[in-house]
Amino acid sequence: MLASVSKPLVTFSSIDKTYDGETFVTRNLNFMIEEGEFLSLLGPSGSGKTTTLMMLAGFEAPSNGTILLGKSRLNETPPHRRNIGMVFQNYALFPNMTVAQNIAFPLSVRHVPKAEQQQRVERALAMVELAHLAERRPAQLSGGQQQRVALARALVFEPKLVLMDEPLGALDKNLRESMQYEIKRLHERLGVTIVYVTHDQSEALTMSDRVAVFHHGRIQQIATPKELYEDPANAFVANFIGENNGLQGRVTAHDGYYATLALTPEISVRGRAGEGIATDGPAVLALRPENVSFDGEASGEGNRLTGTIDEVIYCGDHWRLHLTAAGRDGFIMKVPNKTAMAPPVPGQAATISWGQDDCKIVANEGA
Repeated sequence: MLASVSKPLVTFSSIDKTYDGETFVTRNLNFMIEEGEFLSLLGPSGSGKTTTLMMLAGFEAPSNGTILLGKSRLNETPPHRRNIGMVFQNYALFPNMTVAQNIAFPLSVRHVPKAEQQQRVERALAMVELAHLAERRPAQLSGGQQQRVALARALVFEPKLVLMDEPLGALDKNLRESMQYEIKRLHERLGVTIVYVTHDQSEALTMSDRVAVFHHGRIQQIATPKELYEDPANAFVANFIGENNGLQGRVTAHDGYYATLALTPEISVRGRAGEGIATDGPAVLALRPENVSFDGEASGEGNRLTGTIDEVIYCGDHWRLHLTAAGRDGFIMKVPNKTAMAPPVPGQAATISWGQDDCKIVANEGA
């Protein structure tokens, strides 16, 4: 986790990237990466996250703006002089080299003495628990073992910054989840700064100190996982991070902290007011399924809707309900499965409720 007192390691200032001068892959990126931070760049394909990582690595050049590492401008510095570790999705291991030789490669190109190379490689192998496989070649390893070798190679020369481009994308679900925790534990133990690209929201929320959500080449929000989930900046973030009941409507009242959203001429709901909304303007309700009560009372000043249950899915510890409410189908809620509770059934009428502090009225930006 981030230290209580930290300082910027990387600064992006007004960074644009375009290949033809008209279409922008990234636009006006302004953000800082703190020393020791685990920052994930999250977004759908084509959102600009990988291009941002490649500009930081030096494999792409910004069209405008400045990238700083500490106080040093990186724009003109070639990749091999940036002293940045890199882990790719395909691992990029040398098939003709042993595990130990692969890990030693960044040290040899930096002309580290042989004796020190051996010591560092041994430490790196121990760190990823692969000392017993030092003489094997990549083809003799599993996907998870290859990923560990790539990680050890990125860390062996002790860079301040390690970049990871969807490094777990080729692994199966169980191994992927195991490696997520392993990478996070290494980060916490070593204190290295990690910038991690993924399109998997669960992966980003699990591993990161902060997450930058990309869409159409811009950062929609950069915040802690908790802030992204509970306090989304706009409709895109609310819909992209977790599940959301994104009912659209028009703002009829706005006092700076709370806003009222008319879903129909007769039905309105109230919630925390997001930035960028205006009275009589369009907006979206950001409401998580787990914050909705079924035939119960909302916390605080509540919102209530009547609806009909369309579908019931048994999920063990909870029931997942799909309802029609406020004249719209697809409303989702999660109901805890309690022993004394009669299971909900399709066609059943339902009153649903939630507190005004449990939802947010957000701008329909990025959607």
